[in-house]
Amino acid sequence: MMSEQTIEGYESVKAWRRDLSEQWGGDPIAEEPEKLQALARFCEFVGEDPDTIIGRCFRIRKSDGERVISVKWRAHYAEKIREFRQHSPEAESGRLGADVLSFLIHNGVLIQV
Repeated sequence: MMSEQTIEGYESVKAWRRDLSEQWGGDPIAEEPEKLQALARFCEFVGEDPDTIIGRCFRIRKSDGERVISVKWRAHYAEKIREFRQHSPEAESGRLGADVLSFLIHNGVLIQV
């Protein structure tokens, strides 16, 4: 199981925290530790760490070498978030999914489920 301390060491989590802090002020993740818990649970659910998830969501376009969103992996994780919500207790399923979406969006993966 991925702990909150372990998960905080990933670059994508640091970027998420930094972006949230710049957007909202303060440290939303420190104020709401359930955000990290939700991401840790999602990572456990899909069997991948945060940096791997973000890395898979991008690819290098062959024509110009530009980094672009991978439609295939974005769709994959949208489906995984839906499954994650279905396997979570009803009272927390919406919040858990929203926290995972926040992580993805703040790392440049625009996604809807």
